[in-house]
Amino acid sequence: MHDELWQMKADYERLKADMDKQTIINRQLMEIVVRHNVNVLDSHRIATIVGVSAAILITLVASYVKGLDLRLTGMIAVFYVLMIIGYVFIYHKLGKIEYGTDDILSTVTRLRKFKRNYMIVNTVSWVLVVGLMCFILPEIHSTFRIPERGIAAIIFMGVAVIAGICIQYYIDRKVLRTCDNIINQLKYRYDGMQP
Repeated sequence: MHDELWQMKADYERLKADMDKQTIINRQLMEIVVRHNVNVLDSHRIATIVGVSAAILITLVASYVKGLDLRLTGMIAVFYVLMIIGYVFIYHKLGKIEYGTDDILSTVTRLRKFKRNYMIVNTVSWVLVVGLMCFILPEIHSTFRIPERGIAAIIFMGVAVIAGICIQYYIDRKVLRTCDNIINQLKYRYDGMQP
C-alpha cells in the first residue's frame, strides 16, 4: 500500500511538472502570437504615416511641375494632412500593447475603441475622397485641350480610386482581424487566470 501511494505521488509530481512545462510553452506561444499581431499594427501605423507624407510631397511636387491650380493642390494636401492627424490620433489613443505587463481588460477596451475609431477615420477619409473627386474630375477634364485625353484622364483616375478602395479594404481587413486576434488571445489569457 505504501509503495502504491509513493508511486501515485511520483506520478502526480511528474504529471504536475509536465503540466507546468505545457503552461510555460502555451504562454510563450501566446506571447509570440500577440507580439506578431502588435508588430502588424505598428508596421501599419508607420507605413500609413510615411505613405501619406510621401503623397503630400508628391502632390506638392506635381503641382509645381505641372502647374496645377493652387486651390486644388491645397484641397488635396489638406485631405492628406487630415488623414495623418486621424491616424496619429487613433494610434496615440491605442498606446502601446505589451503582453503580460498591461491590465488585460483595459487593453481589450483600448483595442475595441481603436477598431471603432479606425473605422470612423476610414469612413470619413472615403467620404472626403468622393467629395474631392467631385472637384478634381472636372478640373482634370478641363486642363486637356483634347476632350478625349480629358476623358481618358478621368477614366484613369476612376480606376486609381477603385484600386485604392480594393487595397484599402485589404489593409483594413488585416488591421481589424489583427485587433480581433489580440483581443481573443488576451481574453483567453484572462479566462485562464480566473479561478
